[in-house]
Amino acid sequence: MRNKFLIITSILIFTLSLPLIAEETPGKYGFQILNVSISARNAGKADAVVASPGDATILWANPAAVQISETSNFSFNHNSYIFDNKIENASLIVRNGKSSWGLGLTYLDYGMINKTNAQGDTIGEFHPLDLVTSLTYARRITPYISVGANLKGIYEKIDIESSFGVGVDIGAVYDSFIKGLNLGLVVQNIGLSSKLKEESIRFPILLKLGSQYEYPVNDQNKLIFSGQIVKYSGDDMRADLGFEYAFADMIFSRAGYKINYDEQNITAGLGINLNNLNFEYAFSPYQSDIGIAHRFSVTYNF
Repeated sequence: MRNKFLIITSILIFTLSLPLIAEETPGKYGFQILNVSISARNAGKADAVVASPGDATILWANPAAVQISETSNFSFNHNSYIFDNKIENASLIVRNGKSSWGLGLTYLDYGMINKTNAQGDTIGEFHPLDLVTSLTYARRITPYISVGANLKGIYEKIDIESSFGVGVDIGAVYDSFIKGLNLGLVVQNIGLSSKLKEESIRFPILLKLGSQYEYPVNDQNKLIFSGQIVKYSGDDMRADLGFEYAFADMIFSRAGYKINYDEQNITAGLGINLNNLNFEYAFSPYQSDIGIAHRFSVTYNF
């Protein structure tokens, strides 16, 4: 037990220092698809899910949370994003006793964009895109602690230029001695990539630390409160707060608030569970008349 504690402490100290290391690395941040929420279930709660069990999309938020999820499941997600961009995602997690694994694929379609010359004349069109794949493994290493990791491959294409990258996420979840309380930590997007044309691309490394508390009001009603702090390398500290009301584990109402974000604050969502199928919707308005992101998810539990 003592050795496991020392190992976990060493990992956390190392990962906590990674955002500071990244700030000193030259280059440009890229692969912004890694910062976009894909799940309606998570987005409805302002993505405050670093310590939460969930559907298969939880692997994108914290790979360790895959191990505390209740079932194996497959999830398909559609995000009608701002600026007419669209994001499609398919995610799978399989529970197997003390260990779990997962697979994920995310595709960001920017649509056709006009190409112009120095005089501003349209000379054609191009179709930029982003593609991310993820392989996840999680394991319970003590009765209360689960750890997990993602190995991600990223491809970004802009006109005739493209870049490839490989990144990892490392996370942990602690099922505390207080019934209903979980704590979670994850460091995401630690990686390397090729240049885009002649420009170095840096991963948007971030650290998330948070908790979730589940309060059973009675046999039919349940309240879930969640929160997390978020630190992007080279950016100010942010925070996410989430709330969920569950009736009979069948009907779910969600709300959230994002603190210190440039264009986001409130979020909301709904969910319905019918036997082995979950249907989710989330609403995320953006300020400055940028638009509204609508997310839809369908999950099959098995």
